[in-house]
Amino acid sequence: MSEEIVIIPAAFFLVGFIVYTIVDGFRRRSQAKMVTEFHGRLLDRIGSAKEFGDFFASDAGRRFLDSLSTSETGSPQMRILKSVQLGLVLLALGVGLFILTDQRTFSLEATDGLVVTATVTAAIGAGLIMSTMMTYLLSWRMGLLAKRTSTPQRESGQTL
Repeated sequence: MSEEIVIIPAAFFLVGFIVYTIVDGFRRRSQAKMVTEFHGRLLDRIGSAKEFGDFFASDAGRRFLDSLSTSETGSPQMRILKSVQLGLVLLALGVGLFILTDQRTFSLEATDGLVVTATVTAAIGAGLIMSTMMTYLLSWRMGLLAKRTSTPQRESGQTL
């Protein structure tokens, strides 16, 4: 009977992870397809070498080149926010499981399984939150979180 306590939640988590992975893969594929089509159409509209040079010297051209990157690392702010969100959700789930085991009467095996699950979930959530705080402090000290300021060349209207 004690094996069922571990197998059933593990099966739900496994199915959830598989569904998440498949849906995320479809989302990434459709996003990459849209971006590729957009970039293709944009490059088709550029007719001459002068237009090409003018476009890539502009701010829009720089943004276009930045968007060609295939990595989805995101800005440090977005990654920090995602980590905080995940940490808070896991911590709340762990606390909720602790409250559930305190408020309801379960068999000894079920209580043990819930307590272990609650402990692991809350510990992972708390660890993510602490890790995120350290990431924020390090990013701030490295200057990664500084707001972008315009360079003197952009203010004067000159291009690079």
